[in-house]
Amino acid sequence: MKTHELPITFKCQGDALLGIIHLPDQPSHRGVLSIVAGGPQYRAGCGRQLVYLGRKLAAEGIPVMRFDYRGMGDSTGLFRGFNDIEDDLRAALRAFREHAPMVTEFVLWGGCDAASASMMNAWRFPEVKGLILGNPWVHSEETSDRVTVKHYYWQRLRERSFWIKVLRFQFNPLPALSMIGRVLRPHRSIAHPSNSFESLSFQDKMREGIQCFHGHILLLMSGKSLVSKEFDELVQTEPAWCNAMKSPASVTRHDLPEADQTFSTMEARNKMIFLAEKWLKTWPENH
Repeated sequence: MKTHELPITFKCQGDALLGIIHLPDQPSHRGVLSIVAGGPQYRAGCGRQLVYLGRKLAAEGIPVMRFDYRGMGDSTGLFRGFNDIEDDLRAALRAFREHAPMVTEFVLWGGCDAASASMMNAWRFPEVKGLILGNPWVHSEETSDRVTVKHYYWQRLRERSFWIKVLRFQFNPLPALSMIGRVLRPHRSIAHPSNSFESLSFQDKMREGIQCFHGHILLLMSGKSLVSKEFDELVQTEPAWCNAMKSPASVTRHDLPEADQTFSTMEARNKMIFLAEKWLKTWPENH
């Protein structure tokens, strides 16, 4: 399908934000707003992944908008980080609607901390009906320790090179033993009561946000990502997280065993986009 790319600027709290909308000639009513992950990136995404995503989905009839939020790329303002982009998302959704009025349902696409931002904020916007989340970022020292012991040290114990280092006294066991000691301490689920959503930790905002979201979710999880395994660790060990993940209308999960955190290979990228396209076209209409 023929498409064209529309560069736009729009305002957010007095700052000028820049975006690109990928518009097919025959657009569907469901559009995707892609959110760039944190760090030194901009609307093209890591390895220009968001450009490729926008063009591929638009060619299949799905409008896509990608943009720089404040302090990123070509947008003005102070960099705020993924924990404070509610206003940016609101402004971007408004601009998307203005320039693509045929879109009536919106999906937020984000990987890593952009997935975290989506989980924190989607419930605030009634027009957002779906989330595509790649390896959501929930990092903490506790989950990192548990995942490192389970998925790194356990694997190292089965490697010949590890035991050669041990026998040659080239391995310092103290950091590993210290981490294992922390993991073996009794784990307690800690409640964080608060009258203010904004005062919660970002992990608790994610959990509370998804508890309030009743649209559809697609999880794309990389087998070679410890970030992905941290998310699974949290959901599997924290009852509050397990319950929160039951709130959306549907949660569809696909695991890509050979993919890394950023789906950096061509095979992983193409598979990720194929799964997203199929899901966008087939999720249940009753929501």
